[in-house]
Order: sequence, then structure tokens, then C-alpha cells
Amino acid sequence: MNAFTTTLTSGSLTISGADGVMALSVQADATAGSFTISGNIPFQGITPRPITLGNGGTVTLNAYSPASPLAGIVITWVSGTVDILIGF
Repeated sequence: MNAFTTTLTSGSLTISGADGVMALSVQADATAGSFTISGNIPFQGITPRPITLGNGGTVTLNAYSPASPLAGIVITWVSGTVDILIGF
């Protein structure tokens, strides 16, 4: 598996199926970091809405097949620093 790492201090990062992302981990700085993460499809008739994680909040997602990589995910910086690790 290959990996990409970055730290967001502004802006956003969008993951699409064409990117081939198999693993994703996002963590906000423990003291002042926060970010939102959102999906793109409704579930049981509920429209997706961004959720905010801060002060060390973490999200980890894995795809289980290269035929179905992670997709439709938007990570948006809110404050501090936000560390991102992506596996291919």
C-alpha cells in the first residue's frame, strides 16, 4: 500500500472514487484543531450533513475492495491543524 500525508491549515479535500483511496484517517490537533467531514448520498431518506470534530477528534475509514474505493467524502478545515493520511 502506498500512502499520502498532509496537514490542512485551510481549505478542503474531496475524495472521489476515481482517486482509488482504500484507507483514510483524519485527526484534528488536540488543542485547537477542528474539521468537518461529510458524505454525499442520502441514507434512509436523510440528507447528508457535515459533522464537526475537534480537539483530537478522529475519523478512520477503510474500503474493503479495490473495486469499491472510498468516494463522496469532503474534509473541510475549520481551525488549527488537521492531519490526513490516505492509503492507496
